Amino acid sequence: MTLIAGENAQGKTNLLEAVALVCGQRSFRGASPAEMSRDGQAFSVGAEVRGRVGTERIGVSWSRSAGRCFERSGKSATFRDISAAAPAVFLGPEHRQLVAGSPVVRRRFLDRLVLGVRPAGGDDLARYAAALRERNALLSRERRSRVAAEPGELEAWTEELAVSGAAVRRHRRAALEVWQADFLELARETAGDYADIRVESSAADDSVETLRAECARIAAVERRRGYSLAGPHRDDLCWSRRGTPLASQASSGEISRTVALAKLAEWRAVERFGGEAPLFAADDFDAGLSEGWAAEFLERLPEGASILLTSAAPPSRFGRRVAAVLEVRSGHAAPPRALRAVTA
Repeated sequence: MTLIAGENAQGKTNLLEAVALVCGQRSFRGASPAEMSRDGQAFSVGAEVRGRVGTERIGVSWSRSAGRCFERSGKSATFRDISAAAPAVFLGPEHRQLVAGSPVVRRRFLDRLVLGVRPAGGDDLARYAAALRERNALLSRERRSRVAAEPGELEAWTEELAVSGAAVRRHRRAALEVWQADFLELARETAGDYADIRVESSAADDSVETLRAECARIAAVERRRGYSLAGPHRDDLCWSRRGTPLASQASSGEISRTVALAKLAEWRAVERFGGEAPLFAADDFDAGLSEGWAAEFLERLPEGASILLTSAAPPSRFGRRVAAVLEVRSGHAAPPRALRAVTA
């Protein structure tokens, strides 16, 4: 367990964000590549990963001209290759949206679960993204030009969207079931009524026929608006407690604790099915948490895993729980030092 310590606005989150990018993930702050780049034009991040099969180099680069590119052991790679080489679970204050924010965040959470516990599902996620992109392009062109697409073209992409979309929903449902078992176990161990929390997908049916029928039912509306209105890209994850939406009844602290439990459950699920213990990283992990719950959170962190935590609190607050400290000041990181050296 390494603590990345420093005052606010010194660069702790930037460092953790770089780790997320090189692990094949998006910015957990929701930042665009241009916003993450110092000059708005390009950046690159490299890392050395030590796993069960040995040590290898991975990297990610982005430029306005080429977009995002990954490299693994000196060869071009996909984000799925990188995610498999460097599995990781990230927790940040922004992840409160898992309960009380945008459905986009919840869908990304589900898709990360799919990649972690059902890696083969990545192909169907990519197929669906391509089908949605092409279908939206056709609908948008029809709306702008008021000229229908070539005969059968829209129908072909609608069928591809239905087939791949149904597969995505099946993968998400299976991954959610795996995750829920770990989440409920953690919730039962937590004081209060966290064990009463339920998490369900808004998609009640994952058949091709159902999605095909959805597309047919709203086809006229889609043509008027110029984009697809049915499919996994519109699904959501519904959090409730005793039949009431969780976001409408939970306190800020309860939401923070629920999200922390959700991320710990994600780590357990990925570790069990992925075969490689993922990195666990938490940005401002103690923000919004009482000192008692922050201590409990530290005790629940997985044994034997690589753990990165950022905090503005003094390192001495965490005592012997932390093995090393990395101090960040004005965008510069000092080499890790033993905690006793920092607190001496």
